[in-house]
Amino acid sequence: MRPLRIASVLALLTATLSTTATATAATSPPASPQAQTTAAAPAASADFDLQVTRKAAEYKDIPGTELTFAATAGERSYLWSRNLSVTNVTPLSSGDNIGNTFAVRCRYADGSALPAGTEAGSYWAANLVPPGETSLVPSVRWVFEAPTAGQYRCRLSIVSYSSIIVNGRTVTMRVPAGAELARAQYATNARWTLPEANSTVVPTGVTATTLGYTVTPTGPDRIAVLQDAALTACVPGSTICGGGTSTSTSVETWIEAQPQTADGVACGTPVKGPVAQWVISNAKHHLSAANTLYLTKSQLRGCDRFRASLKVRNIAGNPVKVHGGHADGEIAATHGLAFTY
Repeated sequence: MRPLRIASVLALLTATLSTTATATAATSPPASPQAQTTAAAPAASADFDLQVTRKAAEYKDIPGTELTFAATAGERSYLWSRNLSVTNVTPLSSGDNIGNTFAVRCRYADGSALPAGTEAGSYWAANLVPPGETSLVPSVRWVFEAPTAGQYRCRLSIVSYSSIIVNGRTVTMRVPAGAELARAQYATNARWTLPEANSTVVPTGVTATTLGYTVTPTGPDRIAVLQDAALTACVPGSTICGGGTSTSTSVETWIEAQPQTADGVACGTPVKGPVAQWVISNAKHHLSAANTLYLTKSQLRGCDRFRASLKVRNIAGNPVKVHGGHADGEIAATHGLAFTY
């Protein structure tokens, strides 16, 4: 899904059948006190209400989640959401599906945009599908890299949209109090984003390998690898991707870390992360699949680096698209990061 770019297409698909998406995998990052550099205290929000729009309009910043900090050119900060959720205030019925896109977004502290072409954040997106769902709990995580020395301000944002907004109808959504944007710094703090050209459609029965990146860990022994995929089911009649014939799609995702020598030769067997299971109904349509692998340097069997890859297995149902590139505002779709702690 490409929020704010193909949003008009997605909005037309939110008023369909009801079901849920499920996942089974650990997705919480290590707490910030484990960071090599002490993080600033996270900002926290009060209740924040917003109106659903017919199409994905501009993001609404969640008050109280801003972080302001100084950084040197090239300095990296791990940013992640805590206690973040969204729920409907207005009663919803079956078919009243609401698209929700959350993002962490950064700019200069004076409000000016980052230099053109600079990655400015990442997003998490999914439909809320009533009556089975009454809330969504996103996991927004990303590494900010300062393009120049200066003061920066980062915050959490949201946009909610649906094709049910017609004939004067209004729907209010709420981000409950307590949402936070946290920041930490680590010895190794790598990030990567799947290029637009590497977007792929995974047919049913196929396992795709994507989002590859080579990590050379330094500093502490423990390593965290996070890879989050923006997935869209190719539902019947979709203009995003074709081949859909089913009402639901089952997908598994996980991270593999292949130890390598300094010259890129594989050494030892891959380290496999927990397998997350996702059910994407045609009403759910799209979601962000969060994956986390924790390992130690001892698992690299004496190798000094590893190749991290994301596996996407389409079990049954419709084809699934893995989105690459960036949404408007240089907000990353499918992306990864790694750090030692």
